Amino acid sequence: MEEYDIESLVNDIDFERNSINYINGEIILTNREVDLLKDLEIDYKAYTSMSSLINAIEEVAEDDPEIEDMLKDMSDRNYYLNTNK
Repeated sequence: MEEYDIESLVNDIDFERNSINYINGEIILTNREVDLLKDLEIDYKAYTSMSSLINAIEEVAEDDPEIEDMLKDMSDRNYYLNTNK
């Protein structure tokens, strides 16, 4: 069985980049996602819902793995937070 050094694993996690931000009360993004959207020049503050922001990002995704990962995370978060189950 492989042993892990928990302390070094925890030290490798960038908690600040994964911190959650609430935008306009409806959009929930991590700092990493905010930075990526700024790089893509997408004005995330102009959107009123996660769904509309996700649709805008999909239009510029161009098969970029980092953007695809971000879209998956955002879609999952949108489903769990905004879908009546």
